[in-house]
Amino acid sequence: MTSPEATRAKIVGAAADLFARCGVRAVGINEIWRAAEVAKSTLYQHFRSKDELVEAVLRRRNDAWCARLRALAESRDAPADRLLAILDLLGEEFADPAYRGNDLVNVAAEYPDPDHPVRAAIRDHKREILHYLTDLATAAGSHAPERAAALLLMLADGAVCARVGLGDADAARTARTAAARLLPAGPSSAATP
Repeated sequence: MTSPEATRAKIVGAAADLFARCGVRAVGINEIWRAAEVAKSTLYQHFRSKDELVEAVLRRRNDAWCARLRALAESRDAPADRLLAILDLLGEEFADPAYRGNDLVNVAAEYPDPDHPVRAAIRDHKREILHYLTDLATAAGSHAPERAAALLLMLADGAVCARVGLGDADAARTARTAAARLLPAGPSSAATP
């Protein structure tokens, strides 16, 4: 017998795949329970609504992406390279010809109400990334780590838009070059973003 946690993970995985391929609004609950190979009632035992399932998908995606970012950053020796790892991670993602953009941004476009719980999950992700980048900027010697982190996150988000909107597979590399010029190299740097 499958554990409740395994069943829940199976449902979230099936929904994540469908949402990534088709968009959240285009996918119905019936498609999700069929793709997950569970009964409709089982899906509703784990998730009271589709929106609750969307939140779970986004939180799982956030956890996985943040773990990848942390692992990549921690593999770097220089503090400045750790800070720029977000753009290196995006560069890896952009190399995939099937890249369709950031799941969170794509889903945000489908939920225009800023007070919706799905939008709250998206904000939580962005805040987690911003907090982590602030920690990395502090370690890299930034005199204004919050500002440096915000700048880097904006460059990363802009790179995602350039990759999707312009088809620019080098957008992360361009953003990394800009970030390396704009961000301080360390405590002795004259720049103070």
